[in-house]
Amino acid sequence: MDLPAVRRQPPTVSCRWRRPLYLNHNAGREPSIPSNDTAPDGAPSVRLPMTHKRALKWALALVMLAGLVWWVQAEVGWVALLRPWKAFPPEELALLVLLTALSYLTRAIRLYELYRSRLRAPFAVFLRINVLHTTLLNLLPMRTGEVAFPVMMKRRFGEGYVSSVANLLWLRVADLWVLLWLGLVTFAWRGTPWLWLPVAMGAVLPLVLQPLRQTIVHGIEGEGRMVRSLRILVDGLPARYTDYLRLLLWTLATWTLKLAAFVSVARFFIGGEPGPLVPGVIAAEISNALPVQGVAGFGSYELAMVLGGSMAAVPREALLAAAVNLHLFILACTLAFGALAWLIPDRIAVDER
Repeated sequence: MDLPAVRRQPPTVSCRWRRPLYLNHNAGREPSIPSNDTAPDGAPSVRLPMTHKRALKWALALVMLAGLVWWVQAEVGWVALLRPWKAFPPEELALLVLLTALSYLTRAIRLYELYRSRLRAPFAVFLRINVLHTTLLNLLPMRTGEVAFPVMMKRRFGEGYVSSVANLLWLRVADLWVLLWLGLVTFAWRGTPWLWLPVAMGAVLPLVLQPLRQTIVHGIEGEGRMVRSLRILVDGLPARYTDYLRLLLWTLATWTLKLAAFVSVARFFIGGEPGPLVPGVIAAEISNALPVQGVAGFGSYELAMVLGGSMAAVPREALLAAAVNLHLFILACTLAFGALAWLIPDRIAVDER
């Protein structure tokens, strides 16, 4: 008599973390995977593989870094480039570090002024967010450090990502506008009289932008996703004109301090008058907004400063040496200020209105 075949059941596997991935509740969509390295109870989560686009960006960043290493060695030599640091007067260096620190402080005040009408929190909270955001922005390539700002604002205040990005975008517009305006002032001051007209226009045009805010907001009609995002973007401007003016003034103060410190550092390695160095430093700072950068900005920063400084007929080798040393100064300040900001207590009472 034949015995009936026994159907074996597949063994069950117990899983310590049974929480599902963060699924979208809309049918037909792929589940989104948590970005944390670990699950809420400590179990490892699934990580997304590096995309080809991301890998290409990192490859370009590494190529820029390698190209800079070769360029410096071929043009100046690394030993000769770094040797002048031994002769840098300590008291002057300390003063320039202080000016740079003050620029971080005024930038944090600008952030505090932007949010204080909606979010009640100690200034130290905004100082920590601002310095850590700037630290990541200076160290990570391809503007990836910008992601830190909306993430930190969401974590500390529950601020929406779209709203944070809108506010950040207007801050970047203010930075770019003030940088370009200071560049025009420099060229006009150095003997180009006709530039005083665009200097005047550049000072007046930002003053009329905020009064148009409500008109633009009410003129945006519809309820689509893009329409809502556009409305939030325009609404990212400060609602009160006095707040808007303070934002512009703190932006101007920040870049005045930064340019004073950075031009003085570069001048030590080149000599001469500071005026011809201003276009190169401004071009280097603007290069930080480019989507393609080297690791920690190395390569793109120096190239932009050499190209910008060549407009003032500064020798290329001297510009390259000054650009690299200035970049090293900025990164040293970035690491030092970032470490100090990390010491600010993360858990500070925050009261939302």
